[in-house]
Amino acid sequence: MLTEMAENYRQKVDDRTSMKVQINIQPTAEIWYVIVEPNRKVTVSQDSNGPAQFIFTTTESTLRKIYRGEMTALTAAAQAKSSDPTPLKLEFGPGVAFDHATRIKLFDFLQHFFNRTSPEKVLFGERHSRVVHGAHAVPLYYHPGLRSAWYMIKKGERLNGPGDVNPFPQAFIFISGEGFARIGGKTIKVKGGEAYYIPPNSEHYVWNSKKRPLVLIFLAWGDGA
Repeated sequence: MLTEMAENYRQKVDDRTSMKVQINIQPTAEIWYVIVEPNRKVTVSQDSNGPAQFIFTTTESTLRKIYRGEMTALTAAAQAKSSDPTPLKLEFGPGVAFDHATRIKLFDFLQHFFNRTSPEKVLFGERHSRVVHGAHAVPLYYHPGLRSAWYMIKKGERLNGPGDVNPFPQAFIFISGEGFARIGGKTIKVKGGEAYYIPPNSEHYVWNSKKRPLVLIFLAWGDGA
């Protein structure tokens, strides 16, 4: 699976990119390395000279779901807090700082290495999601300065919570269903066919008390997103 992903990634990666990624497979304790070098050289090996920048730990079952497109790597790795358990656990190698250049490499690898479709396709819906930030989530596209995700909020669920703020602008684009949102100190009714802008540093959360799920697209952009 990793070899096929590497062959596919070679066609998409920037020819100046270089990085080393370690992938630990449980419960067999296999360790694989994906080594990306300039001129789109991408190799998979169980040998490595030196530490990796990114270290992923997962199970063969989760890797097969990602390989088949049933779940994206971004969905498997998504978490509200760094302490939250995930099917695809991420750790940084020794001395790696989470700066802008590192974020570009990480998002590129998560987004494109694990997706074998061309053009790239992301399946979303409840069966492809995980509960993150309190609601069923499928990250769609992440790049430094841009985040997008699909969310489904079932009855009794709440996306985010009181006091949740971010320093960059965001938007909730409601696709279907009805519910309530708290944005910038105001509580409003929301429904499919409506979109709301969330200014930087504004409290924002959404909840649903009805049987029908509330479905939305989340966008965030700008510095820090």
